[in-house]
Amino acid sequence: MSAKPSAREQHVEIPGICFIRQPEGTRRCTLSAGHPGDHRHYYSGELRNGFRVGTSWPRRPRETQAD
Repeated sequence: MSAKPSAREQHVEIPGICFIRQPEGTRRCTLSAGHPGDHRHYYSGELRNGFRVGTSWPRRPRETQAD
């Protein structure tokens, strides 16, 4: 059953987390809100010494959590 989301559900801000979506992807930034530099998702990428190296991408003008 797929219901159309209400207007309230279409734009949700998550305070304290950047959460900007990676362009052309589904990953979201896991850094804190207002961080400097590139966005980063720490739970992806190849494994090195048992840890994920993460994925990063550059900032875009006027991006928001809801994009």
